[in-house]
Amino acid sequence: MPIINRIRHFISDQRKLFWLFWVLLLLPNVVMFFTESTTTLTRCINILLPAAVYGILLTLPRKPGKMMWWLFIFMLMGETQITLLYLFGESPIAVDMYLNMLTTNPGEVNELLSSLLIILAVAALIFVIYILGAALSCSLAEELSKRLRRKWRLCFIVLLVISGALLGVNYKTNHKFRIANDIFPVNSTYNMLLGGDRMTRLLDYRRHSTFDYHATATHDPNQPEVYVLIIQETLRADNMSVYGYERKTTPVLDSLRSECAVFRDVLTMSNTTHKSVPLLLTSAAREDFDSIYTQSGLLKAFKEVGYRTAFYSNQHRNHSFIDLMGQQADETVFIADALGLGKSVDDDHLVDLFTGELGRYHGEKCLIVLHCYGSHYNYTDRYKGKKPIFTPDKVTEVNKRNRRQLVNAYDNTVYYTDRLIGDIIEQLQQLRVPAAMLMVSDHGEDIFDDQRERFLHSSPLPTYYQMRIPLIVWASTQYKQQYPDKWQQLINHQDIPISSNRVVFHTLLDLGGITMQKFSAADALSNNAFVPSPRLYVNDHNEYRPLDDCGLKNLDVKQFSLHHLQYP
Repeated sequence: MPIINRIRHFISDQRKLFWLFWVLLLLPNVVMFFTESTTTLTRCINILLPAAVYGILLTLPRKPGKMMWWLFIFMLMGETQITLLYLFGESPIAVDMYLNMLTTNPGEVNELLSSLLIILAVAALIFVIYILGAALSCSLAEELSKRLRRKWRLCFIVLLVISGALLGVNYKTNHKFRIANDIFPVNSTYNMLLGGDRMTRLLDYRRHSTFDYHATATHDPNQPEVYVLIIQETLRADNMSVYGYERKTTPVLDSLRSECAVFRDVLTMSNTTHKSVPLLLTSAAREDFDSIYTQSGLLKAFKEVGYRTAFYSNQHRNHSFIDLMGQQADETVFIADALGLGKSVDDDHLVDLFTGELGRYHGEKCLIVLHCYGSHYNYTDRYKGKKPIFTPDKVTEVNKRNRRQLVNAYDNTVYYTDRLIGDIIEQLQQLRVPAAMLMVSDHGEDIFDDQRERFLHSSPLPTYYQMRIPLIVWASTQYKQQYPDKWQQLINHQDIPISSNRVVFHTLLDLGGITMQKFSAADALSNNAFVPSPRLYVNDHNEYRPLDDCGLKNLDVKQFSLHHLQYP
């Protein structure tokens, strides 16, 4: 059989295996030439420099397969890089992606991987070729001659010198170029080390998380008050009828519109849960991200002035700041802890816990935080057993062709989120005490919205769809009568462009009558001292970047204009 004979001849030749290994190692760099939005020179260097280095390394042993075992970690990075390029379109493996690998629960992983079968099959094939090729090279009696290896090595050294010269030119002419950011696998390795450093600092925070705020109360200590923070997951303002969406996805909030402060122009500072939620719960968004390692969360501040606090989450513990800050409450429940691996339940279980907490309420001051699963993919799993409002909603394969079904399923999650919010508000109304609810999403989501065909969130570079989120405040009649100035300020600030992560912490402190050194009246939407601040995005290296320098494209800027939102 000619084909089998050709394959047998190919795999028994060390010289051909050498070039196969070289191509396999360079494959992610070649793909990135077409995906990255860097300069042409940068993309050329991203091929030439690694090509030279890999070539030199492969010429060192007599059997190139031996070097492939030493380069195994870079092969794994390459496989991961290609998969993420398929998913997100561009950018190297991010620090946040490494952290996501450590903090994402198995259920989410299973839901995501089931939608990536094609690219995973391709990656698996490349991986098998790599492993078998390296093993075969080591087992062959044939070796590359010393003369041949010297000849090839000299060619690769010349290529390295050319690459070095181009590197110097690029540094001189492109002030944004950094080898640690733009050359694979240097950037991915650097990001992996940064991820390790952040996990180490997080573990240190776990050992020293008794930071005090020395908070004081300004409200009457005998006045009963209840505050609720609902942190939604992956909820887009664009898919909520209360924000003008053509579908009636939020009928409850629509009916309560006159009783709420609906903030129209809100952006998240991070498209990742493990970063956005801690920013909502601390003052780090107005300082610098690293300040998060030396402060407690919102629940601790309320506890210090006598509030009973509860944190209820429908997400798994994931060894992140969310766990640690949730544990600072008087009562902490992670619903998923009692479930089997990879299993989930809908957010109605949070309402049950909330109802139980109110059943124990006897007129004291109380703060309850609900961390929902909301609209996280797989969307249909978020409303299992409930009637879908928008159909068809079943998706067998995640791709642009099935966008209609995906959007229907996503809109169903929004509809049932609206009902949950309505249940919370109804129970707060029945207390007949000063009470307020603030609902905010951690980030948005891409659902094949334009020709980039982006899906999900947490991509290294954000999009408009991942950044624009809802922020809504409701207050009881008793609260509005007791603190009319605060409510009026909320109404006054509804149209001001804001960053959710910067204002939520301070607004809740202000609503609850709490002051302390880290409290900023200028960042509290309910305070007459509120001052709008430039909106920033926390990039993968935890740098606070302006909107026009965080990776948004012209397609994103167009959406800001279409929705009459401020940019930058």
